[in-house]
Amino acid sequence: MFQNEQRITITARDLKVVSALQCDGRMTMQALADKIGISVYAATESYRRLTESGIMSIVPVCNPLSLGNYSQVLVGLRLDGSRDEALAMLQSMPQVTYVVCALGDADIIAEAVVYSAEGMDHFLKHGLRALPGLSRLQVFSCGRLVLDDHNVSVVNRLLAAHGETGFLTKREASVGTDIPSHRLDPRFVHTFNELQKDGRASYASLGERLGVTHTAIRGRIKKLEDSGVMRIMATVSPMRLGGFRQAFLGLGVKPPYRLDSEQLLAIDEVTYAMSGVGLNGADYLIEIIADNDEDLWRVVDESIRPLPGVEQTWWASTVSVEKESYWLEPPHEGVLLGD
Repeated sequence: MFQNEQRITITARDLKVVSALQCDGRMTMQALADKIGISVYAATESYRRLTESGIMSIVPVCNPLSLGNYSQVLVGLRLDGSRDEALAMLQSMPQVTYVVCALGDADIIAEAVVYSAEGMDHFLKHGLRALPGLSRLQVFSCGRLVLDDHNVSVVNRLLAAHGETGFLTKREASVGTDIPSHRLDPRFVHTFNELQKDGRASYASLGERLGVTHTAIRGRIKKLEDSGVMRIMATVSPMRLGGFRQAFLGLGVKPPYRLDSEQLLAIDEVTYAMSGVGLNGADYLIEIIADNDEDLWRVVDESIRPLPGVEQTWWASTVSVEKESYWLEPPHEGVLLGD
């Protein structure tokens, strides 16, 4: 059994609930119970404990790079003095979707998703440079999402320790990596953002908050899901599930070598991989989540460094997760998906 920092015990049944809801976060409690083979009461009780303790959330996820006119960066920040004020500013910036405190080549790692290239330029030149104590800013410009399994492989690993199997693979969980680019009408972005508050909210309550009918909301959600742009799913933080170690590596690939994406996908502990440029010449930024420090460095030494042409150019080990969000800045124009 595993415990989060609040000493909530996570059972095999709880993990099955998470895994099932990673497939479909809006399934009914009856469908959830049937999928796992437990009573509705047991399913509801597990769901309540997981959500009320903050271990699990049901939210819509997407790949911002599959949406026209959105830019995405990951930045490594070095600070002089206390991090607290800078952290508070980053947490208050809606474009900043992910923030961790780290050890290594950065004190803080942050991800930002910004609408338009002009907006991203302003964010980097004005928003980030206003952070108190900032002494170094390193930017990784994201070009293509290779993998983001939303910690499905972590849950599957925990289930395997109980002799159980998860319902979703890391490849299936990676939303929007192989779909055509879509430019969303602002109404769809507002719907996506409203679902961030509660991915299981009823169509009627969503419609009431957005000023449209429940039929319109149902149609928007169906189009977003059917197009492959969005999945509403359970998300969990490995740092709250137990004694996991998380690290980010910037990988440079020496010419004439090219990194085969399948090689990264095949490494179980690699949960996120982005192709791009930055961070001292890195061509890829990857996230590794391992069971402990020994496994973390085993993965680096035995699975990552031996890949042909790979040089490790940048690294940081996560100390704490300070913000996780999938909020999208509403666009100023639109149109591929409309009511």
